[in-house]
Amino acid sequence: MGFIVLQTTLFADNHIAYIHKDVAIDSITDESINWENLEKPIYDGFNNGVYWFKMELEPSETDRIISIPESHITRAQLFDNNTEVEMLTPTRYAAFQIPSTNTIKTYYLRVNCLLEARIPIEIKETRTYYKSEIIEGVIIAIYFGVIFSIILFNIFSFYSFGNKTYLFYIFMVIGMSVNAFYKDGVTAYLFGIDGVNEILEPLLNAIVCISAIFFTITYLEIEDRLKTIKILGISVVALALIFNVIFQITGNFGVFTLIHICHLLSLTIFLSAGFFLWKESFFARFFVLAYGLPLFFAYDYYISPHFGIIVLDLPLNVYKLGSLVEMIVFTFAIMYQAKKLNLDNKEMRQKLIDYTKSLEQSSKGILEREATAEELIEKFNLTIKEIEILKTLSLGKTNKEIATMQFISENTVKYHIKNICKKLEVSSKKDAKYKYLNYSTA
Repeated sequence: MGFIVLQTTLFADNHIAYIHKDVAIDSITDESINWENLEKPIYDGFNNGVYWFKMELEPSETDRIISIPESHITRAQLFDNNTEVEMLTPTRYAAFQIPSTNTIKTYYLRVNCLLEARIPIEIKETRTYYKSEIIEGVIIAIYFGVIFSIILFNIFSFYSFGNKTYLFYIFMVIGMSVNAFYKDGVTAYLFGIDGVNEILEPLLNAIVCISAIFFTITYLEIEDRLKTIKILGISVVALALIFNVIFQITGNFGVFTLIHICHLLSLTIFLSAGFFLWKESFFARFFVLAYGLPLFFAYDYYISPHFGIIVLDLPLNVYKLGSLVEMIVFTFAIMYQAKKLNLDNKEMRQKLIDYTKSLEQSSKGILEREATAEELIEKFNLTIKEIEILKTLSLGKTNKEIATMQFISENTVKYHIKNICKKLEVSSKKDAKYKYLNYSTA
């Protein structure tokens, strides 16, 4: 992401000046206009609105194309004296073709920035322009081909392991890819460059944010463990949705900036959950490292331009490559988590079988009254994990020992025991153990 810098030849062979003022085309040639030399792309954040560019182009034996490679620039006009040059269609970004000339030619470019004032300009020979578009098209096709493969892999893994984390991650990947779809200008190419992009951007960002939150809650299992973080993060997202509605009605850029701030703040709040669980879970540490760096880049891409601050300013393809790496790494992390959970469950079931056999040898009377998993689920609505912890508890194990056997934290064990006692309608884990060992459906 970030803007595409002007080619060095643009300033070497042509003279470009600009004004930040909304004037009519009839008066643009007025000698009283104080033009400023354009030495670098416009990158001025809140200082948006109408910009005029006076482009004195050197002679050329071939046709050229003037383009503005920025997805949110949809309101642009090029004039040859007072005659408007028709915009090329279909294109990914605003672009105009100008004919060859053997004299210096002056064009006037009007750009209306409704969002941040970030206006890159490129002037290329027509052949060079279309060659670069073909290369970009191949890169886009490869990117979305990999995305499609990642989605299919996660769908297959979801049906194989039954882990809903895969399902939420699929939505997150789709949200990220649709956002890249917009940033690459593909929406403009397919549906036309008529201002719809400015409406799409906050909506697509909301999809990415919400899907990332659902994934985080599921992946880190913070549904009930870190309620304050969950409530605070969701509240900030709800505020962003309110700002989104206001922006769609007013088109106010300040509100648009608040949307991005709320989205990133919410994601940062959920990132903090990984730090809270850092010592307890390997997956939390992995989450912080894999999730934190892309979030830092997101701050650079979405917030810095709003305030006209250049930090990293990396090209879009670099961010896309980073997102692919994140997607692939997270996919295998979820797969490892699911496999480990299945393996742990198998080991625990085997331990319970061995324990049952030992009870059968030492105390058949108690064993005859021991409830099966099906009975406990039907009678008390216990989950499989709660049944496993209850059976381990009946062995006389401590919370720490149960946590080690289950590969979870002591706090999680306490949370499960609390739920078990509530469902069994007892006041202590000692009573829960007794009720389990002496439970009978007769």
